[in-house]
Amino acid sequence: MVAAVIHVTAETRSFGRAALTIERVLGHGPSAKTIERLVRQIGAELATRNEAATIEKEMVVPEVAVASCDGGRIRTRAADAPPGVHGPAWRETKNASFERMTAPAISEKDPCPELPQTFRRVAHVAQIAETAAFSVVSPDKADPPRPVYQGPKRVLRTCLASMACSDDFGVQMEREARRRKFFQADRRVFIGDGQAWNWSIREERFPTFTPVLDFIHAIQYLYAAAAAWEEDDAARWTRYLELAEAVWQGQVEEVIAAIETELAASDVAKGDDVSENPLVRPLLDAARYLRNNRRRMDYPRYRREGLPITSSPMESLIKQINHRVKGTEMFWNDPAGAEAILQIRAASLCDDGRLDDYLRRRPGSPYTRRPPQMQAA
Repeated sequence: MVAAVIHVTAETRSFGRAALTIERVLGHGPSAKTIERLVRQIGAELATRNEAATIEKEMVVPEVAVASCDGGRIRTRAADAPPGVHGPAWRETKNASFERMTAPAISEKDPCPELPQTFRRVAHVAQIAETAAFSVVSPDKADPPRPVYQGPKRVLRTCLASMACSDDFGVQMEREARRRKFFQADRRVFIGDGQAWNWSIREERFPTFTPVLDFIHAIQYLYAAAAAWEEDDAARWTRYLELAEAVWQGQVEEVIAAIETELAASDVAKGDDVSENPLVRPLLDAARYLRNNRRRMDYPRYRREGLPITSSPMESLIKQINHRVKGTEMFWNDPAGAEAILQIRAASLCDDGRLDDYLRRRPGSPYTRRPPQMQAA
């Protein structure tokens, strides 16, 4: 029953829905309050178990080991307040993905030197940039088919989610990576976006991993820069294609120089407080972002070595976690309630069956052999 409660709660949207589902499926079950207490108890147990770094299964050294992390958002409330929502706040969650991947053959030539079709479609790129699409017809439909970079394929993924600060979360990430034998892999990759704490964790905990800036985040800045650079949508789309193709081919310094030249030549940029000018800010942001991350943007080399270049799986993981922890009028007690549901949700999303393994082995399980004194009692 406990295992059923935790698995259902990890997937359904609320404790109330979990109680109703269990009642309808099994004909009986605990109340929503009892489920909440179980989640807090087992979530705390999972956090303690993760700190102990125990290993129940034999781990395989990955051909390609990929670690990535990113932040999410969760709504919390004060835990020591009367019933209702008191002290509501948005808190950042820390999330990490660990993927064992197959290893494509290393190539002397770039297997995909041209910008793929997926980044040459107006509607798709605008969706990535989370803004309106330029009102032009994407020319890629008339182009001959372009090669698509395949990259490594996932074999098995595990993940973490926590309310911990970045320093503590870095310790958790390193522990999980060592448990998965990531540091023994020949090809080791750390993928992230531009958040500073991502790269602080990489430099302190994963210094031997190749740092890769997620190409999709670079696309967002390039699209916004093109929109500010040109005056009509056709010219903006052409400019975006030039910038994106250059970055795809590793010409990051040239793109930075071109943006800085445009800024220097712009009359608007010569005014006061240009950082707040909407006509200039996207160009400034793009130049700053590329400068800060250029050491992590050698995409042709990454493709030759058969490494991943986007953090799409990490973005997908955050959406999967958010499906359980974010919603209308959904608040979690800070910090215990929020940490517990994150621990359980992350464990349920791991491909190695760790949540089920733990529930079968934890004290109190009918399948766990007890010491003689416990049996006598």
